[in-house]
Amino acid sequence: MTQKYLLKGDVNRPGPIEVEKGITLRQIIEDIGGGMANGKAVKAVQLGGASGGLLTAAQLDLPLDPKALAPCGVRRGDGVITVLDEDRCMVDVTYRFLCATQTDFCGKCVSCREGTKRMTELCGALRRCTADEADVGMLLELGEIVHMTAFCALGKGSSHTLEAATAAFGSEFQAHIDGHCPLCEKETRAPIEPGDGVAYERKRIMIDPEKCKGCSRCARSCHAEAISGVVKSPFCIDQEKCVKCYTCMELCAFGAIEEVTING
Repeated sequence: MTQKYLLKGDVNRPGPIEVEKGITLRQIIEDIGGGMANGKAVKAVQLGGASGGLLTAAQLDLPLDPKALAPCGVRRGDGVITVLDEDRCMVDVTYRFLCATQTDFCGKCVSCREGTKRMTELCGALRRCTADEADVGMLLELGEIVHMTAFCALGKGSSHTLEAATAAFGSEFQAHIDGHCPLCEKETRAPIEPGDGVAYERKRIMIDPEKCKGCSRCARSCHAEAISGVVKSPFCIDQEKCVKCYTCMELCAFGAIEEVTING
């Protein structure tokens, strides 16, 4: 079974890819992406967009498989693989992924809508070197609260990148608290931007009736009650209700649910 992703970031050959399930991140970067741009080392890989998760260079041999990545707090999300090199500041990266939550999320639940907004404000202050340790503590606490109280997988995963970045690259967060980040000061490149570049309103989650087995697992797991159907017959998604949390895509064992882009 193959899966489609968008490979972006600091690799020589970014772009849409289609890979076999189980391929490792190292194989994707080196064999498909043509290695790291400018000969730099891999620092981290962000999987699944704003609600996905962050893996370090030490985890590149993990297979690109939801079950293998789940213990690391990683979900498929929007199907984007963002590769980051050794010179990227993880505070800046975290801030930009938090900003994406303000444009990609539905805003229906208060904890996610208001919590991620405040998280973005705090991380923005940290990025500008105007936050202190208490602000960072509040940032992490808010991330935990949103994770525990958000309705859907998007909100619950909004703090995954933050948690992984602070755990693996704590010295960079401390540098911003201290008011001096050498990585930010020497950076001249365009910043890493999350997502696939497709506007939220042009995305649709669709069920392929030819692949759907009618098991109803997607419908039973949809918090928005956007999926309906009869068992052993193809199910369908109500686009008016769907909040694009990708939970159904991750749960479908038959590859019947895909994200498509609507032109126009």
